[in-house]
Amino acid sequence: MQGSRPDITTNTTSGNSDNLRKALLFLYEVLDYWRWIAFCLALSLTIAFVYLRYISPQFLITASILVRDDAKGSEFGDTALMESMGLSPVKSSVDNEVEILKSRTLMESVVEDLHLNVRYFSTGRVKTTELYDKSPFRLTYINPEDTGKTKPATYDLTLGKKNCYKLQFGAQSYNGTFGDTLTIPHGLVTLERTSNLYSIEDQYSIVIQDPEQLVDQYRKALTISPTNKLVSTVNLSLDEVIPKKGEAILERLLANYFRASIEDKNRIADSTLAFVNKNLAEVSAELIDIEKNLERFQTSHDITDLSEDTRQLLNKSSEYEKEENRYNVQFRTVNALLQFLRSNPQHIVPAQLFVQDPGFLAIIDKYNAIQLAVAKGLITTRESHPNLKSLQAQLDHLREDLTANITSQMNDLRIGITAAGDYKSEVERKLKQIPGSERQFLEVKRQQQIKQELYILLLKKRVETSISKSSTLANARIIDRPKSGSNPLKPNKQLVILMSGFIGIGLPMAVIHLKHILNTRITSKSDISAALNVGVLAEISHNPGHERNIYSNSQSQVAEQFRVLRSNVQFLSISKQSQIILLTSSMSGEGKSFIAANLCGSLALTGKKVLLLELDLRRPRMAKDLKLKEEGFTNCLSSGLSLRDFTQVTLSKNPFDVITAGHIPPNPSELLALPEVDELILALKNKYEFIILDTPPIGLVTDARLLGHLADLSLYIVRQGFTYKSQLDIIREIRDQNQLRGLHLILNDIRAAPGSNYGYGYYLPEKRHFLNARKRNIFKS
Repeated sequence: MQGSRPDITTNTTSGNSDNLRKALLFLYEVLDYWRWIAFCLALSLTIAFVYLRYISPQFLITASILVRDDAKGSEFGDTALMESMGLSPVKSSVDNEVEILKSRTLMESVVEDLHLNVRYFSTGRVKTTELYDKSPFRLTYINPEDTGKTKPATYDLTLGKKNCYKLQFGAQSYNGTFGDTLTIPHGLVTLERTSNLYSIEDQYSIVIQDPEQLVDQYRKALTISPTNKLVSTVNLSLDEVIPKKGEAILERLLANYFRASIEDKNRIADSTLAFVNKNLAEVSAELIDIEKNLERFQTSHDITDLSEDTRQLLNKSSEYEKEENRYNVQFRTVNALLQFLRSNPQHIVPAQLFVQDPGFLAIIDKYNAIQLAVAKGLITTRESHPNLKSLQAQLDHLREDLTANITSQMNDLRIGITAAGDYKSEVERKLKQIPGSERQFLEVKRQQQIKQELYILLLKKRVETSISKSSTLANARIIDRPKSGSNPLKPNKQLVILMSGFIGIGLPMAVIHLKHILNTRITSKSDISAALNVGVLAEISHNPGHERNIYSNSQSQVAEQFRVLRSNVQFLSISKQSQIILLTSSMSGEGKSFIAANLCGSLALTGKKVLLLELDLRRPRMAKDLKLKEEGFTNCLSSGLSLRDFTQVTLSKNPFDVITAGHIPPNPSELLALPEVDELILALKNKYEFIILDTPPIGLVTDARLLGHLADLSLYIVRQGFTYKSQLDIIREIRDQNQLRGLHLILNDIRAAPGSNYGYGYYLPEKRHFLNARKRNIFKS
């Protein structure tokens, strides 16, 4: 176990080092594209600043209210009532109020009150701005019902002279005068000026929206939520482009909510007042008639007052009459309640009028409380909700109890009426012994007193109910009035600039990384070493001048790399006096002939006797590139002459011998398979120290394989960004089957590849010297 730990540590360290090297390789690859990254960053930031310049910012308008939780302080509150019946409430009091604030009905009233479906815009060259309260004109519907029938439309407004204007709707135009009515496709309207200034040259537009869609839009923009479960405060927030408009919407929303809450609470009082006013009108009419009769009777009989005995009898009679009348009134009231209860099962029952029985009043209060709970529940839940069904069943049961209680009270009241009537009859028998005129006067006077007391009682009840109604409070009160934030909510300028910078840098980096991942061609030496166990003999950089003879600039980076290639070749052939070097590749265009010619030139500079033998008989190009005669190897084989007769010398400063391919034969492979080819090449080996065989691509034809047994060293050309990674399988197959002896690779046409193992920074321009020095230090192997 102890012996295995160093291996694990070594592997881990090697893996981390490899990951670091890959990361740094990608970093330096990104740095090579710094101009494009800088361009993308500048473009992204420019787009961000233009976006921030012309986008309409959205502000957050907030408000908060405190909900009065009646369930905590009232025995008959919604929550307490439902819990007392063994039911879980549909929602808490705060949750119910939140749902009411979110209701569509409430938002519809806001849109209608503020005329939000008509919007006014100022049209600029680039940006169109909504005016709202700064609009110099206002459009009003003559028929309010037309507001809900409008379809979305935009009218372009052109201002004219002398209070004239023109509305353009599609291809139709409508001319009008401010203050006068005008018929447009959306109804009869008037356009009136406001106190805001305007210019005739300005361009305006009027946008008419569908109120239903607008309600949905604002309901989505509106956020209402309780602060937390421990308190009964509710926060409201709205996103709006115009702060004043958002504040007005929340103000009207809360105002309509408070009004609806008070109206809901006053339903019992309104029902009571209606009942009192109806009876008060009847009693008032009766009292007026009685007082007129009394006045006529006194005038006609010349009666001014009554005797003491008569007055006492009258008082007793009045008391019995009042008692009988009280029983009658209560009987009529209870009977009216019974009829109301039977004919209006979904309405609140007027209570506390004349019935003073606490138990009976408690049942009525409970019944009314459940009716209100059901009404509120229907706002936020469906009628099929189990809790609402339970409440309805409870109402039915209470209605039966009320009916039984009223019937019982009516029986008791009948007994009271009979008893009071008996006492009254006894007094009236005594009153009959009084002279006729005085007795008639007494009768009328008694009726007047009874009606007057009943009238005063009704007036008192009306005043009490009115006072109770006027003191009704809403279910909530405002803590913080609607107020817009000083800074826009959206867009977040810092975030937009940060994201644009991230996109400007990250997007090109992602493209570079994606290009690297999707790349199917060889890009670096690491691609080769990861797939093959074949040494890379040299790396040749890109030749920007497209010169075939790189020694025209002997201090260039490419010239230095060919010196490295020459040194490596000489090192591999140090034990041999003569060396045959075969050059091939996977396909045409990988720089095989370019490397062959310049390798010969580099070897010739050291005084070596070098021959370049072009054996690419299918697409020969050496004669053209080196400006030599076309006659060459195939001409020698067909004519029977010596190769010396077809040997040419280059005209460069580092001359070497060349035998071109000659004319293209019809059967190149069969020609190279002849024994005479081997004999000719072996004969040349005695005359030259280095013979370079420029053969066809081995990935396309078999010619190079036919010559592989003659070579002492085989150089396989791989071109960066050109050779496919899949073509490395050809090299693996050649190596495994030993088809080419001394196989080594040359990576050609390297373009500023980071991580090179060779020190070429000395030959690079000054501005890249430091960067490449850093690369050598980091990636040095």
